[in-house]
Amino acid sequence: MIFIERSKKFIESPKFFLKENELREIKFLVLHHVEADGVDHAIEQFKDHEVSSHFLIDEAGKIFELVDENDVAYHAGVSFWAGVDGLNKNSIGVEFINSEPFLKKFTKEQMQAGVELCHYLIEKYKIEPRNIVGHSDVAYSKETGLLNRKQDPSHLFDWKFLGENGVGIFPGILSNSSPEIKKSSLKTAKEMLKKFGYKVENLNNDFDPEMQALARVFNRRFLNRDSAIWDEHFQRILFAIVS
Repeated sequence: MIFIERSKKFIESPKFFLKENELREIKFLVLHHVEADGVDHAIEQFKDHEVSSHFLIDEAGKIFELVDENDVAYHAGVSFWAGVDGLNKNSIGVEFINSEPFLKKFTKEQMQAGVELCHYLIEKYKIEPRNIVGHSDVAYSKETGLLNRKQDPSHLFDWKFLGENGVGIFPGILSNSSPEIKKSSLKTAKEMLKKFGYKVENLNNDFDPEMQALARVFNRRFLNRDSAIWDEHFQRILFAIVS
């Protein structure tokens, strides 16, 4: 049983979320980080940017509910995953507070709280493992159509811990002693990325701007590195999660 505190500090306003009278179909969990010193600071930022999230987890592992699960929180923005364009309407957003998300790891307490919260939501809404994603995985630029519009949760977020505890998909970083994988073409890699759920339009053999953005997003999620690199490690992980 998890304890969730309903925050009374979040202003009930259509600026921040959309009240929904009909029962929503929840298909996705989108995980974020918010760079803040604490809950009050995080909520101030949400208000300033007129955005919201259903849940907020502080560094001590305390869970706050900001928006009712059935209401539409403004957390994913321009987004795409697994054929769905615009995830707000069918998703729940979870924010992890980190005062320095690109410099320090997320705490064990909040990662454990994240596992418990995700298990509750997965069971309640029957969410598929591949539909538990980071904001970075799904946020694309409306102008260019390319991913990497957002970097949260950062490359220091512990997706491996979540995967080991039954949340989402994470095969682990395979060792150098693992069997060699024949280098695939970029076209094959793009087809696999699209199959997994990413927004991919150009199924060609070019390391073009779209593939560079995809590589950076994929590396951030699965290899804890914030770089646009397509190498053997990238391919090992991609084959492990898609093939």
